[in-house]
Amino acid sequence: MIAEIEMGHLATIRHQRAIKNIVFGLERLFQNGQIQLEPLPETDIDPGNSESKCPDVILQDNQKSTVPVIIEIATNRGAKTDFSKMRRLIDDTEYGIVEGFVLNFETGAWLKYSKELGIVEENPAWSDVLGLNLSEFIS
Repeated sequence: MIAEIEMGHLATIRHQRAIKNIVFGLERLFQNGQIQLEPLPETDIDPGNSESKCPDVILQDNQKSTVPVIIEIATNRGAKTDFSKMRRLIDDTEYGIVEGFVLNFETGAWLKYSKELGIVEENPAWSDVLGLNLSEFIS
């Protein structure tokens, strides 16, 4: 039982650390004017809507009030479920999401879904919107 509790706690820490690393890395680029989208952790896509989805990381276009990129951080058990939810969010809503990513922080594997291309298997950590490889922020 203690091992389960510790693993759950460590998984949560690793999950939050991955979010922090991605947000801090992207924020540095945003502040330096290298990217135009503002990274925000665990922020509602549709503020004020009680049913709004809240991905682990959103990249907000403050000029257009859209969210072109979302990122979910997952475990081995949750990666496929998060990917399915993300696909539905991209395909079935009008939030302006162009691409979404799921990082399995246990394996370091990335999954990518593009509104235009569907499932992207080649270089899935590459963001066409940002023009960079998201895996560079994960240590």
